[in-house]
Amino acid sequence: MGFFIMGSGLILFLNLWGRSLENNGYIGYAEVAREMVRSGDWVVPHANGEVFIDKPPLLFWLIAIPSYLYGSVTPLIARLPSFFSAWIGVFILFLWGKRVFGKTWSGLMAGGILLSTYQYFFQARLAKTDILLCLFIILSLYFFYLGYEASEKRRYLFNGFAFFFMGLGVLTKGPLGLFPPLIILAVFLIKNREWKMLVSKEFILGYLILALTVLPWVLLFVHRIGLDQTITLVKENQILTRRAPIYFYFIRIWLQFFPWSLFLPFLALYLWRQGGKIWYSKESFFLVWFIVYFVILTLFKFRVSRYLLPALPPLALMMGGMERKKLVPFLIVFLLAISVWHGRECYWIKRDCSYSPGMVLVTELKPFLKESSLFAYGLEGSTVKEINFYLDPITPIPILRHPDELLKQWGESEKEIFLMPVEAFEKIQSRWSTPIIVCQEFRYKKEKLVLVSIH
Repeated sequence: MGFFIMGSGLILFLNLWGRSLENNGYIGYAEVAREMVRSGDWVVPHANGEVFIDKPPLLFWLIAIPSYLYGSVTPLIARLPSFFSAWIGVFILFLWGKRVFGKTWSGLMAGGILLSTYQYFFQARLAKTDILLCLFIILSLYFFYLGYEASEKRRYLFNGFAFFFMGLGVLTKGPLGLFPPLIILAVFLIKNREWKMLVSKEFILGYLILALTVLPWVLLFVHRIGLDQTITLVKENQILTRRAPIYFYFIRIWLQFFPWSLFLPFLALYLWRQGGKIWYSKESFFLVWFIVYFVILTLFKFRVSRYLLPALPPLALMMGGMERKKLVPFLIVFLLAISVWHGRECYWIKRDCSYSPGMVLVTELKPFLKESSLFAYGLEGSTVKEINFYLDPITPIPILRHPDELLKQWGESEKEIFLMPVEAFEKIQSRWSTPIIVCQEFRYKKEKLVLVSIH
């Protein structure tokens, strides 16, 4: 077991620090954590100085706490929550598989399968919420399962942990941390004709623990910015925009669970042959988990590949419990998959780590910022996030969106410079008679930016 724990941790940690964040397009969450550290506001997340409600704060806290101790947010620190979430998730699958199937080998195989799937491996290397949410869904269902098998006294403890982790899931990704696991365990209880457990004393205690986990932050947030503004922000927030055909996940799961998706027909045949034996066994929980979660995703009108992540652990567990497991074929597929995934990661590092657009831009900007205040005009929000992240100012760079804002700010001080796309500069130059001085031009990704002043 010790070898498995250390080996899986090493596999996940290798080259975790290798890439800059914006090359994956995930600098946004790291920037929210950076502003949390610099501002000292740990209740209301901000991005580019504006209230950020796309996600609850748990991931930002997990990035910000070690960053505060270290002194700054780094790509490695930003990825550590995902790394530890993936590592713990693999270990929980090992324990779960060993418990249900009664064999250490089954646990090792379940954990190894999950670790080496395409989506799980690469989500573990991103500074995003998905792998953290996956862990809390695994933990909430795992502790419910322990409570379901335990004596009445221990059931209170295990169910309490189950609902606590649901609460942490809500603090990670909102309702997605609550409803999927709650529906899964409800369907399982209904299948076993034990639906009354949903209103039992231990579940009522669990609901209370869930509320106590989530409500303190919600109440503090509303107290800080006001109920009316909170409602307005929620109404205006449109983070869920990606739509896809209803068959989307039936196609995407073959890539996300690769290479083990090649064995899904064998798993389906195994389950079919077992018939009622599986349905009335302990492992039926994994089958209910996968079916219910997959149906929820399919019926949900916004569809994204990474949402499949919590559907992979039950597949890995069921494969770990299949009969006629052979060591050599499993190790060959496992080692080949890990080698390919790390090879791809090394290729990415070699290709684009040496050219980090945000880092290069900030390096070129710094000589002009010694005694001047920088303002952004007409820039994409993602560009400003990169500048803020690598420049690391105490307060975010002000963003001007209208020519009148730019003109007003120009008259405030003699020590102000403005970064803008060259197209925006040409429009201003053609409309205004005020002399504008171009301090420097910069190449940023596929566009040209100019740094200008009127003095």
